[in-house]
Amino acid sequence: MPDKSLVTGAAGFIGRARVSALRERGHTVVAAARQKPAGDLPPEVLWAACDLTDRGAVEAMLATHRPKGLVHLAWHMAPGNTVAVQNYDWIAHSIGLLRAFAAEGGQRALLCGSCMEYDWRLPGPYAEDTAPLTSPFPYGHAKAGLFRIFQDFCATQGLSGAWARPFFMYGPGESERRLAADVALSLLKGEDARCSDGWQKRDFMHVADVAGAMAALYDSGCEGPVNIATGQTVELRSFITEIARQIGREDLVRFGARPTPPNEAAEIAADVTRLTRDIGFHPEFTLETGIADTIASWQRHISKMVVPSCAKQIPKF
Repeated sequence: MPDKSLVTGAAGFIGRARVSALRERGHTVVAAARQKPAGDLPPEVLWAACDLTDRGAVEAMLATHRPKGLVHLAWHMAPGNTVAVQNYDWIAHSIGLLRAFAAEGGQRALLCGSCMEYDWRLPGPYAEDTAPLTSPFPYGHAKAGLFRIFQDFCATQGLSGAWARPFFMYGPGESERRLAADVALSLLKGEDARCSDGWQKRDFMHVADVAGAMAALYDSGCEGPVNIATGQTVELRSFITEIARQIGREDLVRFGARPTPPNEAAEIAADVTRLTRDIGFHPEFTLETGIADTIASWQRHISKMVVPSCAKQIPKF
């Protein structure tokens, strides 16, 4: 197990959970991102403010901390990122990071890919060693391209390398634009949750389980690609209905109010044989408990935004 591990994208959705998962396993963590998240990192986590698009800054950071392990999560994640040309820029940024990591004596690297590397036009479940990596999306195409380079780089540089492919995540801290957050926030505010017909099937995994699975993969020493998923798909309609049931506002769900995107895959399923057999990981959250945890986090978020009447400014006489 590496004595010090660098986590890039540490302020992001997976990154925050990933830092916690590594700390729980006894790692010394160097958390890197452009901006430090307020109050999200425990005091024992080492912080490194770094723009990964700046090669000099990356090399300086690695020379300072000299981590033996690397968990690379950072990527271009702005709205519309699935078709953004910046995805190809991040291939170069990631290669630069790997080169600097190896040059400073790095030993074990885990990079985060995506289920979008797979060609969703083909039927699943998608297995790491047989499913074609022929994604029609720039995001998936770029991730698959980096994966191939990563494998060659590890082989030539003597690095131990693993590649995580998460499927569909949800949970505390996700963007309000994502499905679970969008539905939960709308219903908690007493607003309509406008949805598509919801017959598509997806493999949903709570972000804490995603982070836990990636931490287990990192510590296992296993190499190559590993799907990060539950192995079970659920209809979006059922996922949304469970959120509404727990909040008690099924009456506000509007299925069919939004169009289903053209060429939407009917089902995106993961083969999790490697994760369960080789890594020995099994999720802790069920769909019900994961949704309950997500709703609770948004309830806390909303409560912080509401100013109690007793906290209003008292007039001065």
